[in-house]
Amino acid sequence: MSTRKVKRPRAGRHPNQDPAPPPPRPDTPAAWLVAADTVALVVFVLAGMRSHHEGSAAWIFLRNAIPLLVAWVAVAALLKTYRTPGFMIVAKTWIVAVPIGLTVRSLWVGSPTGWRFVVFLAVGLGFTMLFLGIGRLVLALITGRGYPQRRRP
Repeated sequence: MSTRKVKRPRAGRHPNQDPAPPPPRPDTPAAWLVAADTVALVVFVLAGMRSHHEGSAAWIFLRNAIPLLVAWVAVAALLKTYRTPGFMIVAKTWIVAVPIGLTVRSLWVGSPTGWRFVVFLAVGLGFTMLFLGIGRLVLALITGRGYPQRRRP
């Protein structure tokens, strides 16, 4: 019997092999998505404050931001918005949370009512979606990443 040792190939790729595919991009942390959405909703509230002149700026901000942000956080928690990637889950959160937040705000403030409320709701829905979309786009540009990848069990 021979005592000669057999050389085993080293781990890694052979020089003639195709290059290895690039490693997958890391997931966008959910905390960054939460921050982007929160900033987008705050910017929406700040933009809307330009039409309100009664009371202090801090009070106007709080009475408009609190219902919207609380509704967003509650609906996002129920729908698990930040666990499931993609546009559709954000759209579902938006279509439920924003009308709730704007309705609570209108009931709290006492205006607008009637058809003015319908217009207020339509404008609020449009601009919140615009700001949320811009926030997500800016986040993707800054991080170089899109939505988190789905985790497969």
